[in-house]
Amino acid sequence: MENTLPKRKMFRYCLADIAKGLFNGMIGNYLLYFFQPTVKSGLPNLLPQNKLFGFITVMALITCLGKIIDAVSDPLVASLSDKCTHKEGRRMPFLRYAAFPYAISVLLIFYAPFEYGSVANAIWVGFFLITYYTAYTFFFIPRNALVPEIIPDAKKRVGYYGISTAFFMGSSSFMYAATLFVNLIKNRGVEALWAWRIVFTCFAVIGLTCVLLSATAFKEKDYVKSNTKPKESLLKSFKSVLKNKNFVLFTLGDLFSYVSMAFFQTAMLYYITMLLNIPESQSFIVMLFAIGVALCLFPFVIWFSRKYNKKILLVSASVIFTIVFAFIYVGDKVAALAPGHELAIGIVLGIIVAFPFAAINILPQSVLSDIIQQDSLESGINREGFFSATKTFIEKIANALAMVVVSSVLAIGAMHGESVGLEGVKLTGIFAGIFSLLSLVFFTLYNDSKVTKYIEEHTRKEN
Repeated sequence: MENTLPKRKMFRYCLADIAKGLFNGMIGNYLLYFFQPTVKSGLPNLLPQNKLFGFITVMALITCLGKIIDAVSDPLVASLSDKCTHKEGRRMPFLRYAAFPYAISVLLIFYAPFEYGSVANAIWVGFFLITYYTAYTFFFIPRNALVPEIIPDAKKRVGYYGISTAFFMGSSSFMYAATLFVNLIKNRGVEALWAWRIVFTCFAVIGLTCVLLSATAFKEKDYVKSNTKPKESLLKSFKSVLKNKNFVLFTLGDLFSYVSMAFFQTAMLYYITMLLNIPESQSFIVMLFAIGVALCLFPFVIWFSRKYNKKILLVSASVIFTIVFAFIYVGDKVAALAPGHELAIGIVLGIIVAFPFAAINILPQSVLSDIIQQDSLESGINREGFFSATKTFIEKIANALAMVVVSSVLAIGAMHGESVGLEGVKLTGIFAGIFSLLSLVFFTLYNDSKVTKYIEEHTRKEN
């Protein structure tokens, strides 16, 4: 039986992150833009424009419902995975069954077939959004839980997450270029709605290929040693996980960081096109600079986290993000001071956020794996799935609320016939800045040195 996962299989396992980047981009970057369109976009209003209580949009309700159902499914899937007795292992069978529904459901969200503005379209979007989130959970909760088992060395895991994040951010950069591809298709006489659908279909095919290759990358039992499955109930497992102080502190920091990132990702196109007045066709340039510089910073992030610790980088990323969100609130005024240089301002902004992109994408999952490994060594029980699920459960509940806030805040100050207002776009920076400050507080309280020191000492004793 092999003990070390070969690099070629590690790279293939990471291919799922290419799909994740594409699909997260479709949902995170363009879901609101597609279904809550501006006049400039040329997209029709596929969903009803009614507002609950005068400010909560239909899209906000749909995304919130999807996220809540998604969050509830996390601990259930984690418990199933941790206790799974499948002959091929506890994790990989889940990936193989979930791969196809994951890729197809994300595409069907954008193919709402009914009359513009109809309730039927809202039901269609809601159903496939929930299907997408459920399939995502069945694929990625077991997949992430498997990493500490197949790569037990903490320092080598940082390298794995570097590859994983490079694939994720590389594919995300393609999603930021979606507007370029859409405009090329529109210039050939295709209406905006179908131009977007053609681009999304191409990305879905690429993503499906990647998740299938990842799900068949290796045989789990060739690399996983015998483990002790948890026997306690779901509620007791949940309580056991929450007793880990470092896990709670880090998860809260990651939670608020994740929400602030969700604000940025969701409203990114509005920041570029409305605040900075950069044409939609050039918006991808800003994000390509952000992604390109972030990728160049990956070796530094990996080296620094191995030589020193991950906490310093996470705290620094939160500080920079907080400053960026403060800038967003006055972004339109800054752009007005330098007419004709809006794209240059956008590129500078993209370069500044590159470091937080690199740190926040690589390190949190690596930190979580360290915490999981320490807990397994101390307790003698393998709860990898439940730790991953508890973290994502908390994140998704918070993100569900964030989606309601983002969609509804964006509508503040909207002119008649539009669904997004300039004042609303600016206010998202204030909300995101508050969450970023909270992440800074909890990352500061997390004791990274204690966790890694325990793992290193235990590894030396075994050797």
